[in-house]
Amino acid sequence: MSNKLDVKKLYVTQDNKLLEGAYSATLDEMRLLYLALVQIDSKKAQPDGLYTLYPADFEKMFGVHPSHTHQQLKRAADSLGSKPIVTYEWDEKKKRLDKVKRFWFSSIRYDASDNTADVTIRFSPDVVPYLYDLKREFTQVDFEHVSRLDTPFAFRLYSWLVKFRKLTRNSRDQGIIETDPFEIDWMKERTGLVGKYEEYRFFKRDVLVPAIERINANTDISVDWQPVKSGRSVKAIKFFYVIESSASTAKPLRPRLPRRPHVLAGSDLEGKWARRCIGLMDEYRTKLEAYDPTEKIALADLRKWLDWYGIIGDAANMTRLKDEIKVRSNRKKGA
Repeated sequence: MSNKLDVKKLYVTQDNKLLEGAYSATLDEMRLLYLALVQIDSKKAQPDGLYTLYPADFEKMFGVHPSHTHQQLKRAADSLGSKPIVTYEWDEKKKRLDKVKRFWFSSIRYDASDNTADVTIRFSPDVVPYLYDLKREFTQVDFEHVSRLDTPFAFRLYSWLVKFRKLTRNSRDQGIIETDPFEIDWMKERTGLVGKYEEYRFFKRDVLVPAIERINANTDISVDWQPVKSGRSVKAIKFFYVIESSASTAKPLRPRLPRRPHVLAGSDLEGKWARRCIGLMDEYRTKLEAYDPTEKIALADLRKWLDWYGIIGDAANMTRLKDEIKVRSNRKKGA
């Protein structure tokens, strides 16, 4: 498969029941899962297929450094394979809502000697009906966009949002798509965050806003959101987004940044790497502001940018960025 992958022509398709299933996954596990799912032709009947995942594909599709990819694949397969997907399904015969646990894989196979690094998986029979021969109530996600996301919650949120893309009842004027409210407890339960971020402000700061910033910077949709209150407490989130579909007016995508080389701090090679990153982000910001003057670079990227200026000793730009970060951080706190 490694020679056939073209990120611009790949899609991940899942039955909505699986898309909305509850499971905890790390970033590496999400990436491994999507690298396997993208190989499936969801229009065909259920094959008894094996899917082999190669480190080269993992590196190419997600822009990760090759130094530890072979171990990442094996660890991610082992750990994800032991985690259940939970769905809630109505049992008509017993007249009750059942909690159903399934597992992604029925087998995981790789070289025990570590001489080669490919991993071969087989999806479990309990999951297969939600991946193959899909006719209705499924969602197709463009792999080119989701592969640019770098948090598990951003992966899941983007997929949930895309589900509303073709629902007429959620379409509004000027191409705006308005989702149904997502209960915060529902989102946390679906992403393995139960018992974490108990206060809304922390969930918003550490999970929700970073995911939306990443989606806005890296995908084909521009998202806004609105808290839904019950009394004084925020209980749900309603999302609004537009699809950036026209090639001539499409929102610029955040560039993939080169990883820091394994060199000493203060070395010439580190300085060259920092300047390369600065150049890419300068170009991205110019394109982003030309597309829409109100669009902003994500705060997380501004902080990286500040570090790069520190590496090359550009004090003037460090001061400018510090001021910008401070102003925008204060605005977020007041929001």
